[in-house]
Amino acid sequence: MSHDAAVLEQLPPEKLLDTSNYRVITPAITMMGEVETVEQYLEYERAHRNRGGIIRRLTERRDAIYEERGETLPIDIEILTENPDEPPVQIHIESDALTQTKTETESESRASGISPSPSADVLALLHEHGPTGVAGSPEPPAWDEL
Repeated sequence: MSHDAAVLEQLPPEKLLDTSNYRVITPAITMMGEVETVEQYLEYERAHRNRGGIIRRLTERRDAIYEERGETLPIDIEILTENPDEPPVQIHIESDALTQTKTETESESRASGISPSPSADVLALLHEHGPTGVAGSPEPPAWDEL
């Protein structure tokens, strides 16, 4: 049984987070070693009590686990549309994709001596869904229009 499995078994989210005793909650969060475990507690806290201090401690622990592993955090991006009645476009970027992109960008930058620019696909996506896009234009905006 892994360490996190023992924490989940003895102090499941509903038992640990339904208390207001921070002297119990804080050490339990520190004992967590897997991002998936921390995420379970985060989801429960957000859905039930939504206490800022607990959420902050959990997100800090999640970030620390990523850092210990040498990984970057996944990113969720929400792009608002021009029409307020439409829901925003949500993009999730995994940590592996960020690491690969960062490595490629750094090597391209060093090789060329100039800063990298986004691909045409990224420009088109920003143009299509970004709140500052040029309305009605079939082409992505040029850099000076951004």
